[in-house]
Amino acid sequence: MNGLFLATVFHLSVAFFLLGMGWRCLGWLRAPVPLKIPLTPGPKTRVGVAARLAGETIAFRSLFRAAPGLWVVAWLFHLSLVLLLIGHFGGLVAPKFSQRLLGLTAEQFTAQAQLSGGAIGILAAASLLGLLLRRIASKPLRAISTAGDFFLLLLLLLIVATGLAMRFAGQIDLREARAFVSGMRDFKSAVPSPDSVFTTHLLLVCALLVYAPFSKLVHMAGVFFNPALNQTNTPRERRHIGSGLGPARVVFPPAKTP
Repeated sequence: MNGLFLATVFHLSVAFFLLGMGWRCLGWLRAPVPLKIPLTPGPKTRVGVAARLAGETIAFRSLFRAAPGLWVVAWLFHLSLVLLLIGHFGGLVAPKFSQRLLGLTAEQFTAQAQLSGGAIGILAAASLLGLLLRRIASKPLRAISTAGDFFLLLLLLLIVATGLAMRFAGQIDLREARAFVSGMRDFKSAVPSPDSVFTTHLLLVCALLVYAPFSKLVHMAGVFFNPALNQTNTPRERRHIGSGLGPARVVFPPAKTP
């Protein structure tokens, strides 16, 4: 596939993702919050709210209390996803900066990237398989699962699988991949065409970016707009004035004639 066309598809997918997530966040911001509904016992200060949100987004505290087994799989998947994003940025977008930061030679940096990226990719694939098998094996969970749930897990698995194929099947040249990413990053008109596996991997990522604003992946931003988590537990100390409702109106039913 033509490199310039592939780069254009990726840029459009990123723009769609940002606009879609921005639209969803704007909808949450404009949604009325008529009641004070923090999960109790809740924090009474904004600092406490920030600590609670940090605990939920980093440690998945509520999930750990409810289902420790699921917490292990979910936390490992999210950890591997964050590490993969950091590794892709450091290895493809800013390799020279990352190499200087780690104090490694070019050969050492490439070897470390191959080793760590492969290990984290295997961890991501194993955790995704665990989440998928759990959804299939559990009858109650299977009954409430939608096609979108399975589609998202399979799409993520395909992205990870194509990434692992490039690492372990020897079908990727890091210099060519960095040249492609560099041309795409700098909006160059002459972008080298990547191989078929890299193209498939990138197109799957584009599909994920386009699908994300309409899927359960919006929880990555939605958690911060959850009134059960982002409100202080001060219903007695301070009156809560509902947002987005406008002035209250009292409507009387029409009087009945005898």
